[in-house]
Amino acid sequence: MTETDAGAHPITYTGYYDVECRPVRGIVPTEELVTLYVNSHPLVSLMCTPLRLEELAVGFLYNERVIARMEDVAALDLCDGGRSVDIWLEHDIEMETPRLRTITSGCSGGTTFEDVVSEQHRIQSSVQITPQQATMLMDSLTQAASLYKRAGGIHVAALSDGETLLFAAEDIGRHNTLDKLAGICLRQGCEMRDYILLTSGRTSSEMVKKAACMETPIIISRTSPTSLAIQLAQAWALTLIGYTRRRSFRVYSQEERIAACALPET
Repeated sequence: MTETDAGAHPITYTGYYDVECRPVRGIVPTEELVTLYVNSHPLVSLMCTPLRLEELAVGFLYNERVIARMEDVAALDLCDGGRSVDIWLEHDIEMETPRLRTITSGCSGGTTFEDVVSEQHRIQSSVQITPQQATMLMDSLTQAASLYKRAGGIHVAALSDGETLLFAAEDIGRHNTLDKLAGICLRQGCEMRDYILLTSGRTSSEMVKKAACMETPIIISRTSPTSLAIQLAQAWALTLIGYTRRRSFRVYSQEERIAACALPET
């Protein structure tokens, strides 16, 4: 079974076509509950697509500041038929008093343990892109969505150096795709800093927080940011781009990272 097969669930549905109806064999995206155990204690359960679960676990811990590097992880195992990930760290974490869990506006209910409104994520980067790069990279993201093309209902995100997509991840939850990207980079020993982050989904506050943790100074989305996402992007000096189409997009913060794009004087 390939990764794409694991993310697609075969079904038979009834299709209605004008006055005719008939059974049709098809596929839908797979959704499963996966629990992360840290040092033998349950930390969080995530609704996700069961692909790259080790990367999802590592990336989630990184973006939640539980770990700072891959070397903090002593052991990592898939358990219970892939329904849980068992992570042992080189250090202890406080588990007696559960931290406050914030259920965000992410698909399937994104989860974060951290106060998203803080000043600790401010980004310093000289990275720039041209308008042509922004639209070209979004086209590349669409082409990279292999599971979406088969099953629909799937988000895709990717990291780019400005020329090509270096890593891509798909999931039913757009926030999960960012955790998977962080996990891919951590497990492969790649820096995330100064890469460009692309996402197919709405950019909400927890998405901007994860991007800031990954130190990606530019976020390009196919659709809209939320008001709090814009507020955080402005506070943390992130360039936030939305509604990216073949020949147009909207910049909501830090437009100076768009090369050769001078605003008219007022």
